[in-house]
This record gives sequence, C-alpha cells and structure tokens, in this order.
Amino acid sequence: MERWDDLRIFLAAFREGSCAAAGARLGVNQSTISRRIGALERDLGVRLFDRIPEGLVPTAAAEEIVPRAELFEATAAELMDAVEGIDTRLAGVVRVALPEMIASELVAPALPSFMRERPGLRLELIAGDAIVDLSRREADLALRFVRPESGDLVVRRVATLRFGVFGSKEYLSKRRGRSTEELEWLDWDTTKAHLPDAAWLHAAFPRVEPVLRTSALGVRLRATCGGLGVSVLARPLAERYPELEAIEGLPPMPEIPVWLVGHRALRSLPRIKAVWALLEELTSEFP
Repeated sequence: MERWDDLRIFLAAFREGSCAAAGARLGVNQSTISRRIGALERDLGVRLFDRIPEGLVPTAAAEEIVPRAELFEATAAELMDAVEGIDTRLAGVVRVALPEMIASELVAPALPSFMRERPGLRLELIAGDAIVDLSRREADLALRFVRPESGDLVVRRVATLRFGVFGSKEYLSKRRGRSTEELEWLDWDTTKAHLPDAAWLHAAFPRVEPVLRTSALGVRLRATCGGLGVSVLARPLAERYPELEAIEGLPPMPEIPVWLVGHRALRSLPRIKAVWALLEELTSEFP
C-alpha cells in the first residue's frame, strides 16, 4: 500500500459496493478498480471483499480497515486544502530583484499602503545591480534594464528610463554664466563607468574632471541636492526632489528600457500577481 490511490480506490469500492460504481465515481474503468483491489489484498495479505454477481461484499478485515482509511483520507484532504490555500490566498513571501534607485525611491514609499491592505504578504527586496537567476528561484520577480533571452519567463517592457542633468536650484542660480562643462560634476566611480549615464557624460564632456566619484547613487543624489555640483540622474528619481532643477538643451541623453520579468510557473499566484501589478503601476509613472 504505497500510494494514497490504493486507499482511495478501496474506500470507493467499499462505499459503492461494486467495481463498476467505484470506477464511475473515480473516473476510471472497472477493470482498473478490480486490478488495484486485488493488488491491495495481496499487499495486505487479507481478503477485503467477497465477489458475488451483484458486486462486492466487504469482509471483516475491510470493516476494520475503513475507519483508519477514512482518517487517512481526511488528513490528505486537509493537507491539500492547506497547500492550495498557500497558493490561493494573497499571502506568503515574494522576492523582488530590482535596481537600488527603483527600490529606494519608487517602491519603498509605496509599500506602507500596499502592505497594509495585504497583511499576509511579505516582501524581500534584492536591491542592486546583480542579475539574479529567476529559473533557480533566486527571486520571484525582477525589474531589469536588459531583456532576458533565456528561461521560461514572462517578460514585459513596462517603462523607458530617461535621464537628465540636474543640479540644485541654488547651485545653478549662482552659476548662470558658466557653460555646462565648467560646472562641478558628480559621477560614478570606475566600477560603474560602463553604465549608460556615465558613458554619456564622458562622451559629451570628455574634459570634465568630476569633483566627486562614488559607487553609491544615494551619495551622489544627496550631494547634488546639497549643492556640490551637477549630476546625470534618472528623471523619475530627480524629479521627486523639488530642490533640483534640470539643465536643458544638452546632447541627447540615454534612454533605457525597463523590463518586468517573472517566472511563468508562478505568474498566476495571487501574491505574485499583486506585486507584479504594483510594479507595473509604479513604473508607469516614469515620465
């Protein structure tokens, strides 16, 4: 008796009184019911039914087994309900990999109201530039600037990230006569010189010597807001700070597609759908 199907077939035969009726109840043919009952009897070493022309007559051994089989049946049903409940309730953990800027400036401020309406939901935000492997369940969802080309994934372009050069209003008001190249610049350090915004700066103003280089976006943003100089920043980020002002009339700035990615097998789960919808809504605010 290695499988739950053995007990399920036994109980159906006991309740229905014939192989034909048990087969109809379970959606299998009569010969399969008869064969499985015979195998179960051999496994247990007892006769469970007397075969008569009218059907099956339970033996004393069958009568003794029924309560235990029904207990197993009830336990299995509870287990299935619990497992299905985990996936159908809007509850559980969702891991999201996304760029630090989007995590801190876009997603984090929206979480209090979102989570308050979904008390059973838990989020893990993997913020940074590292590319996680959704196929290995390193994350459930991801926002990426590069479209994935492999894996059983659902991929949607949700936004375009546009950039601009920003400085504090006070800083720029004191330097109205200067050319853009003569301003103090803040830039990524060499570990992130490959990024499109850094590449644009080096191409547009090759003689610029930044007064600050850093690997941390937050440091560069705060220093720009504080009046240290100007910086290439994503517009959805910079425009959240009223003290910042964009410099217009510059060479064309980079535009980066934003991809929302999820594992196809998880896409229909309520908790995944809820977070997917949140990320779609937030990125739709990109100018």
